[in-house]
Amino acid sequence: MDLTERLVEKINSLDLPVTVYSAALTGKEDPEIGLLVLPNSQVISEDLVGNKVVEFIYEVVMRGTDEALINNTLWQIANLIGNEDFYLESADGSFVFDQAQVASFPTLTGADLNNALNYILDFTVQVETFN
Repeated sequence: MDLTERLVEKINSLDLPVTVYSAALTGKEDPEIGLLVLPNSQVISEDLVGNKVVEFIYEVVMRGTDEALINNTLWQIANLIGNEDFYLESADGSFVFDQAQVASFPTLTGADLNNALNYILDFTVQVETFN
């Protein structure tokens, strides 16, 4: 399924000051941002032939020393995902988009000894998959 790839592509279309990757942060760049699918995603429903409605939980993690840049970037992503016109289309036909919802707004989760701040933004994406 190409859901994560389509999300990365859509977020990067915002022309953000940093490129979003589908990966965990390394701490090697300032700023850096990653998109992760969390393990507690769930099947909402499944029919007799195996078609499913699945809700995926995503987290955008951003690290850097410029708090204003981090907040601005994550709010742009939150506004994109939270917009009622937000839509994703599978390039390989592996899913049909149903809805997306911002679950938490940009939240500071910590700072390190180099004065770098870590912020997260959580959202869900519901899609239909076909057997």
